[in-house]
Amino acid sequence: MPRKIIKDIFLRNKEEERPLAEELEMEKTKKNRFLFKFIISFLILILLGAFGFVALNRISTAAVNISPYKETLAIDSRLRARANGSADGLPFEIMQLSAEESGLITATGISSGGQKASGKITVYNNYGSAPQRLITNTRFQTSDGKVYRIKGAISVPGMGVTEATVYADQAGEEYNIGPADFTLPGLKGGPRFEKVFAKSKTAMSGGTSGNARVVKKEDMDSVKAPVNEKIKNRLTEMFSKQKPEGYVLFDKAIKIEYLENPDNPKAGDSSSRSMAFKVKGSAIGYLFKKDALSKALADDNIGNFKKAPKNDSIAVNNIESLDFNLISADAKNKEITVRLRGSADFVWVVDAAKLLEDMLSYKGKDFTSVFQNYPAIEKAAIVQSPKWWPKFPADKSRIKINIEDGKATTTQGQR
Repeated sequence: MPRKIIKDIFLRNKEEERPLAEELEMEKTKKNRFLFKFIISFLILILLGAFGFVALNRISTAAVNISPYKETLAIDSRLRARANGSADGLPFEIMQLSAEESGLITATGISSGGQKASGKITVYNNYGSAPQRLITNTRFQTSDGKVYRIKGAISVPGMGVTEATVYADQAGEEYNIGPADFTLPGLKGGPRFEKVFAKSKTAMSGGTSGNARVVKKEDMDSVKAPVNEKIKNRLTEMFSKQKPEGYVLFDKAIKIEYLENPDNPKAGDSSSRSMAFKVKGSAIGYLFKKDALSKALADDNIGNFKKAPKNDSIAVNNIESLDFNLISADAKNKEITVRLRGSADFVWVVDAAKLLEDMLSYKGKDFTSVFQNYPAIEKAAIVQSPKWWPKFPADKSRIKINIEDGKATTTQGQR
């Protein structure tokens, strides 16, 4: 047998015949390694589970869907309201706005008496600090004796000026003049004659002889109604934009007074050109807080509810669609009487913020006992995400309380 083969057999057999102690030591080392790997794997699983628990707890959400108690009643309520939140009666507040609009009047009548010239003047009051009132048809005279008159009364501020439109005393081209100075014949002989006077702002024009066009009542009526309607629409839009949050302003709760400019053309005036017809509208709007008006309507109809309110907060969802009428208002707008009619949707108000705090502090799993403390809640359901996650979020920012009130109103918890 070759020497190499004998050597290989001899060495292999020698390696296979290891001492028992060495065998046991190796076995123990293997077990220790396995145990170490098992413990490490187990710890990793625990850490992963803890991390997953924390992560799910952070991203999990809950939606609390609330259906409040509702009743719809046909109402016809007369309510007395007082200004500035008086203790007795429904409170209301006042908004005051104004707007100006104008239109053009074209004379369609024919007169054989000619046409009177007209133009603008500036009236000066250098007499004193008291205003000077000039009555309708006050005369203004040029140095050569031509007389012009104002058609409406004016007031000239003390030591100040005002503008006015004057019309020639007679028809004719001779009253078409350029810039001029005017005195007031009615003040002649008194101390005001030298101190109250006028100067032209524009030339006097439009005077003619013979046939001339004159303003008819129908000409004025055809312009007045559209101008007033423009003012009404403009003021209504202004009220809508400036109305404070949480208030209701009915269209019929706006009172408008229309004041025509004293320089407006009158029926019988002659003019060969279109003339401006100006109107100023001054409006008062009566505003009600929605919650106060809802309470007043609930109190007025308390005997008609199937579920009698017990100091419950109640809202009227469709309050702005009710038919409103302003029955009366005193001279100083301190007290008014109103009437509201229609089908009113009464909804019991759920305090979402308090409900959220009560749910967060509740230690049980079933929130039914929490919901039962709220008479305003008719139905409640909790939807959690993920659906299989059993733990209710502890962070209020992860909880959304949805209150069904006929409009999709949502109250969400904040940090």
